[in-house]
Amino acid sequence: MNTSVLPYRRLVAALFGTLKVMQMYGRRHDATVDAVRNLGEAIHAAADEGETRIGVRGKRVQVNGRTMRASECGSLALTFLASEWTKRGIECVRMLPDVTAHDVEEFSILFIELDLTSPEPAQRLDAAVRDAGCHGITIEAARVEEHDPIVLEERRATAMRSYLRGLRAFKAVLRCDGLEDRKTLRRARRAVQGIVDRFMEDETAVLALAQIQGHDRKLFRHSLNVCIHALLIGQRLGLSRRQLGELGLAALFHDLGKTADEATEQHPARGALMILKESSTHEGMLKAAIAAYEHHAGAGLPTLEHAPHLVSRIVAIADCYEALTRRETEDDAEPRAPHEALNLMQRRAGTLFDPVLLKVFVNALGLYPVGALVQLSTGEVAIVAEGPRGDRPDLPQVKILLTATGRLEAEQAIDLAETLDDGQPVRHITRTLEPHEVFGSVGEYVSAI
Repeated sequence: MNTSVLPYRRLVAALFGTLKVMQMYGRRHDATVDAVRNLGEAIHAAADEGETRIGVRGKRVQVNGRTMRASECGSLALTFLASEWTKRGIECVRMLPDVTAHDVEEFSILFIELDLTSPEPAQRLDAAVRDAGCHGITIEAARVEEHDPIVLEERRATAMRSYLRGLRAFKAVLRCDGLEDRKTLRRARRAVQGIVDRFMEDETAVLALAQIQGHDRKLFRHSLNVCIHALLIGQRLGLSRRQLGELGLAALFHDLGKTADEATEQHPARGALMILKESSTHEGMLKAAIAAYEHHAGAGLPTLEHAPHLVSRIVAIADCYEALTRRETEDDAEPRAPHEALNLMQRRAGTLFDPVLLKVFVNALGLYPVGALVQLSTGEVAIVAEGPRGDRPDLPQVKILLTATGRLEAEQAIDLAETLDDGQPVRHITRTLEPHEVFGSVGEYVSAI
């Protein structure tokens, strides 16, 4: 299983290099032979759960479900691959462990020589690859354009069902016999895996749900939102589907001790003990016990003589962010805006939080997370639709909801990184808004997302 982004970076570079060399020199040139060999090695090195997947969603390249960033691979390679995949109507290219140098070479030349003027290019490429005897490679055609409103609505609905399923499952576990009931525990594991699958399909649809401010602010909502934000970090680290499932489960159960212990400082140890007492404990639940015990270690609860586990360090960041941006009870301090919470956390990097993981989280989430409502310098009201595509975490992709005069606006996508001739952004965020300032109900807010 890959836990490093390095094999993915190498794969992107090798694929880009091979296709460009093939375009310039054809298949017989020495440079092409070397490039094909390098690509084959990169494919095997990047294999995850029995295959290597190179896909495109929107304008973003994904390797094994992980979205690759320009800071990791360079914008030239990513732009080229996204463009070439889109021209051919390809959603994903799958390469199995038994893929050979012959398969890679045939795929590359067929890819370059494909006639793009004829219909269904992805299906024709897949057929040509199979006819050439390349059994280790399959091409999946893009089903529907990303901006299709029907597809977006279906994804929002599916993500919401997964979210609510997770809430119901965790409620059941929080009952006194939840951990002893194997059926209930399996239900919670399946719910988390469902969220993982939705996350790998379209993370923005799931992230937006964590922004919903309903009247229910109990422990289970906090824990599920911590799970979602932990998965965001895990996906950016290139964790496999199984590893993401274990991370999500650990995040879901991180505060379990609060259900049985009134002493706040004792809840990490209590939660770990509750999990370890479960007779059907498996590897995933062992990591959950570790995270329950260690997620406050940076603050000395408990004091450790060793570095906390990776899962614990991820959960610590997600837990703090969720706590800072939510008000669970009337006695809690007023919630901080996302950018204020992240700025505060960045000041504690290296002490309370792993600085590398925190940087991954900030870069992935952006200072204004998906689903956040914002007012722009133009007076317009918008909702954050995607994270930033450039190096400015304060300039995400937004959808305009209201004009400066308060008139309902037809959906309009805006990249806040768009600049004037002097290099200054055309629009920038002036403040964040609460959903009740814009919408009359949670249902209206969900529909806008």
